[in-house]
Amino acid sequence: MHRTFRLLVPASVLAALLAPSPATGVVLDRDTGFDPRDVETAMRFDPDISSTTRRLATHGGRRVLAIVVRFYDPVAGWGLRILLDAKGGPRVDHIMNTFGEDCFVWPKGHRRDAVEGRAVARGRRFVCRVPARTVSPAKSIGWKVRTQPPEEPDETFVIDHAPSDHGWYP
Repeated sequence: MHRTFRLLVPASVLAALLAPSPATGVVLDRDTGFDPRDVETAMRFDPDISSTTRRLATHGGRRVLAIVVRFYDPVAGWGLRILLDAKGGPRVDHIMNTFGEDCFVWPKGHRRDAVEGRAVARGRRFVCRVPARTVSPAKSIGWKVRTQPPEEPDETFVIDHAPSDHGWYP
């Protein structure tokens, strides 16, 4: 019996460490698109997107859609407009807009139905997370991103599109 106990304890500890906990997120689908360094302005920080990632994950039993935008320079607070295709076809299904450290998503043409997401801007990275049910994906979600000019017009601001050809990531 003593030998069985010695074998059972390490196996139990290992199983507990490897088993996913309810608070741990599991990535279901992730794609990243890269964008060249193609924006130069007279501003201190260029609004130049280096990459964007679309991630669908479960967290605490709920599906969460995250759009991650990385820049070549630190985030300077300009807005982003992210177009999403969650249903297939040639049109945009949902729009995601960011304002400072806020983000919202709504079905195209129904801005009153906007849902506030959780946004984080840190260093060269901006993330907006929303419940996946907000966009009701029927396929792998396509996306494209563009920077928004600041509220006070600035003739030196250059809008960056990712992808640069104005197409779609996956």
